[in-house]
Amino acid sequence: MEQSYAETSVKQKATAKVAVLKGLLILGVILLMGAGFFSRITFLILLSVAALILLIWYWPRFKVEWEYVYCDGQLDFDMIQGGEKRKTVLRIELENAAVIAPMESPKMDGYRHLPVRDFSSLRPEARPYGIAIKLGEKEEQAVLLFEPSDKMIGMIQLKFPQKTIRL
Repeated sequence: MEQSYAETSVKQKATAKVAVLKGLLILGVILLMGAGFFSRITFLILLSVAALILLIWYWPRFKVEWEYVYCDGQLDFDMIQGGEKRKTVLRIELENAAVIAPMESPKMDGYRHLPVRDFSSLRPEARPYGIAIKLGEKEEQAVLLFEPSDKMIGMIQLKFPQKTIRL
């Protein structure tokens, strides 16, 4: 039997929260370096150099990309930070999903009160899909937002035609 496999990735838009955090980190390093070099205290100078090195090392992690991998009823949500560090954030079995539909679909109306886990690009022009599903051992319901490709939605719809709504 042939396996169905599709993968899609989207780059996440930088939020205002991330921009503020970047600014505060830069300001903190500049103030620490200024205090260290003007006071000529060796410990402050070493601390400011260490803070600068940590900032340079951590900076690429602000760039986030989501990758969705669908394989025979299983969907993985992977986070790629800085274009190199990959981590599988969530793996779900779509047979446990109640509905898979675009967020603007009337089928999602009954699930809008549930907590949302956002794996989308956060762009205003994006048309994210939602998956209403029970997660974890406690089986708490949640809605997962993601942006699948047409190929991926087609494969999901072939496997789960009663659960999948396509616009």
